[in-house]
Amino acid sequence: MRSSTVMDYNNIPSCALYRHIGTVIVRLKMEVSSVLCCQRDVCPASECPESIHRPTRCEQCTRTRLISKCDCDSDIVDKCRPYRSSTARSRYVNVCAAVCLLLLVGGLSPQSSAAPGRSRAVMSRQRRAVGVSNEDSWLSNPCDYADPNAKPHVPDPKQLAKDLVWQARDAYSSAAKYKDTFVCKLYSHQTFDEFMSSTPSAGEWLRTFELPEKVYPKEKVLNKDMPDEYIEELMSDIDKLLPFMHKALKLIVAGLRSFSTEGLNAELISEESLKVDINNTTSAVRAVLCSFHAIMYKRDLEILPLLESEVPKFNQSTLLRDGFPLYRDTLNYLEYLRQVFQKLYGVA
Repeated sequence: MRSSTVMDYNNIPSCALYRHIGTVIVRLKMEVSSVLCCQRDVCPASECPESIHRPTRCEQCTRTRLISKCDCDSDIVDKCRPYRSSTARSRYVNVCAAVCLLLLVGGLSPQSSAAPGRSRAVMSRQRRAVGVSNEDSWLSNPCDYADPNAKPHVPDPKQLAKDLVWQARDAYSSAAKYKDTFVCKLYSHQTFDEFMSSTPSAGEWLRTFELPEKVYPKEKVLNKDMPDEYIEELMSDIDKLLPFMHKALKLIVAGLRSFSTEGLNAELISEESLKVDINNTTSAVRAVLCSFHAIMYKRDLEILPLLESEVPKFNQSTLLRDGFPLYRDTLNYLEYLRQVFQKLYGVA
């Protein structure tokens, strides 16, 4: 049975050089320095020792850390004052207690005392940012800004309105080009108009979501503009309606993407080309959303997020039921937005 031995040596003992004789724990004794820890004319304390052991670790240093010339690596210490960790801790506790007492007397919390005053506009933007943070960035940042949290530079709103009107027309035209193909491949009807006349109650899609009625009025039908009197009256509450109209366009963009990625089957030849057309329409409508997004910033209006729980979902079972209403409402809503922004900014 092996034995264990603990010895204090200035050098490694010779017995440690041999094997199989036991376990030797060697503790090298610290060299004794002949340098006085302090001079009598500087530190005349009677308890000051004549010599000290040179420490091996900074944490073991008994000299003060509060005097500039005292550190664990110096050979000569000009001044001497033993370091007491309890003193430093007590000072820290006293300072913290004093600060907390001042905050309590003043009736302030640490957060409120540190936070500067903020305007309602800044707080509104922060509330909007909180909502947007729970939203898919593909929807919350339709313009694909490098820094989505930075306020974008917005040009003249009238020019933005012109861009939106032009983009809405372009998105409508490109989507309407394949309307007969859409109903032929999905519903086996020859033309879009034939399908519309044979199924007048094809169902609602956009109006099934919780939106104010004026955002997408029931009187608005495809290929027909709303009366001028109605649009004129709409202008009186336009800033209250624009956030919901913006969100309605998000719903259409999200619905088109879900219809393409989750509803259509790319492995079927009949749906492969239709999938490409829907993807192109999604990009075109998202460009309209980008211009709408910039106008919302320019008017300093709240941007309502489309949370994950609100995103429309398509699958094989809902493809035929909701596919046509989504496509029809996309065309119809683009017409409605064009008319609203033409009136709002007086553009053609």
